[in-house]
Amino acid sequence: MKKTLSDWASIAEILGAIAVVVSLLFVGFQISEGNRETRAARVQAALDTEMAFQAAVLRDAAVWDKIVTGAPLAAGEETRKGIILYNMLQTQNENRYQQMQAGFIEERTSAIASLATLPFYDIWRSSPAAQSRSPEWLAILDNERQRAGSK
Repeated sequence: MKKTLSDWASIAEILGAIAVVVSLLFVGFQISEGNRETRAARVQAALDTEMAFQAAVLRDAAVWDKIVTGAPLAAGEETRKGIILYNMLQTQNENRYQQMQAGFIEERTSAIASLATLPFYDIWRSSPAAQSRSPEWLAILDNERQRAGSK
C-alpha cells in the first residue's frame, strides 16, 4: 500500500501532537521542580533571618531580657539597642505577614503580632523605627495591643 502525501501529512500531524504533549509534560515537570526549589529557598532564607536575629539577641541578651520583661532600659545606647532589636523582630514579622497575605506560608498573624503585647512596644511604636513599617502592619500591631490591654 502506497502512502499518499495526505497520509504522510496525517502521520506528521500525529507525531507533532505527541511531541507537543511530551514537551508540555516536560515544562510542567520543570515548573513543579522550580516551585519546590523556590519554596526550599524561601524556607532557608527565613531560617537565615531567624538565626541572624537570634545572634543579635545573644549579643545583647541583657537588653532583650529587659524588652521582654518590661524592665526599664537605660536612656541612650541601651534604649537605642532595644529599639533596633525590636525593629529587627518587627521587620521579620511584617515579612512573614506579607508572605501569609501572598499565600506563601500558613496564616498565623495573631502569633507574630502578639509581640505588640510586650511593654516595650510603646517605646518602639513612638520611635522613628516604627515608621519604617507599613501602615497595614502597624494597624495590626496596634489592634493586638488594644485587644491585649482590654483583657
